[in-house]
Amino acid sequence: MDLDLIIEKGLLIDGTGMPGKKMDVGIKGNKIEVIDDHISCNTCTRIDAEGMIVAPGFIDIHSHSDFLWLACRESESKILDGVTTEVCGNCGLSAFPLRGKLLERRRQGLSKYGIVPSWRSAQGFFDVAEGINSSVNRAFLVGHGNIRACALGYDGRAATKDELSVMCKYLEEAMKAGAFGMSSGLVYPPGCLCGI
Repeated sequence: MDLDLIIEKGLLIDGTGMPGKKMDVGIKGNKIEVIDDHISCNTCTRIDAEGMIVAPGFIDIHSHSDFLWLACRESESKILDGVTTEVCGNCGLSAFPLRGKLLERRRQGLSKYGIVPSWRSAQGFFDVAEGINSSVNRAFLVGHGNIRACALGYDGRAATKDELSVMCKYLEEAMKAGAFGMSSGLVYPPGCLCGI
């Protein structure tokens, strides 16, 4: 069999809810090609996983790596824990949109990591992200807090009709650009200010 790698003798937990089973996993390139009780291949690199669990990557559904992955592209802390996908932009805070006081705050906070946010919109962020190799897959939510802060800053009041229209525009732009959804954090500023 023409494979690059065989992970052999591990307890395979496939994520379907079925009990684990001792199996070999054959990989070609970056894809699993075959799963079987025993895979024969004389020229393949082998990893002996006996006594270990072999599982698909885990999804970190609540991550706050929105910016820091730009400074730590290998994401070792995630990979070493088995996380291969994370959802960023939780609690109403996200990498986009960035404007006004919010942009100033992000610039100031990120400067110590050498990160300079050059984007203002979701599309601008995704354009930057697309050109960066990372060890982890990411889905990005757009934060309600970002949308509100970009439309009316950190004022403790209800948004006007015009400001709501701007907020809707930012949300629509983000969703069209590829945001996975919208998050809220109504106990954090500026989200906590919207009911005032």
